[in-house]
Amino acid sequence: MSNILIIIKEKESGRNLQTRLNELGHVCAVASFSDNTGERNPGVVPELVMLETSGADPAVLQELAQSLKAKYKAVMLAMVTNELLNKADDYLEMDDFIVQPFGNRELALRIKRLVKKGEGINEIIRIGDLRIDLDSCEVRAAGKTVELTFKEYELLKFLIRERGRVFTRETLLNKVWGYDYFGGDRTVDVHVRRLRSKIETSEETYIETVRNIGYRFKKD
Repeated sequence: MSNILIIIKEKESGRNLQTRLNELGHVCAVASFSDNTGERNPGVVPELVMLETSGADPAVLQELAQSLKAKYKAVMLAMVTNELLNKADDYLEMDDFIVQPFGNRELALRIKRLVKKGEGINEIIRIGDLRIDLDSCEVRAAGKTVELTFKEYELLKFLIRERGRVFTRETLLNKVWGYDYFGGDRTVDVHVRRLRSKIETSEETYIETVRNIGYRFKKD
């Protein structure tokens, strides 16, 4: 599942593409070219932006693409069009393009390739519906941005990088809080509890309690 932002000249004309992407398991938002970039897809950073560009002015597309690249950094841009490109220089900001009509298999493969390419630019860890961008320190669960404190984030980062290994509370205190920390090991319990409440659901558990020992992040 990926978060995808569709930008199109008229919002209603993007509903068909949104429906197809939803059927493939992706979460989509639709915006028009005229929407302010700060208002597009509020609260969720997309992994891919798809611009339905048929009939659009190349100069407008170039300006829009540059704005999106600046706003979302490593997010991939894909152009959806019903015409072959006549002047490739007009679309240099695009990472890929797909010409209509196209099947769902081709659409799914292109999205998978682009999202993977975007993850390669930033160091990103993805497990289930949990996504951690280690470059931007952004955490998302079930497609939504999760606000963590510094220690919650450091604890999550340590556990997820060592997933499958069990750590005692004392070890976690030393590794995350440091040897000069004088608080008790109940600090770890409190932070684990808060972290779980932010990233887990009744259907998805990431941090496991190992009785009489401590905690571990579940294996993939």
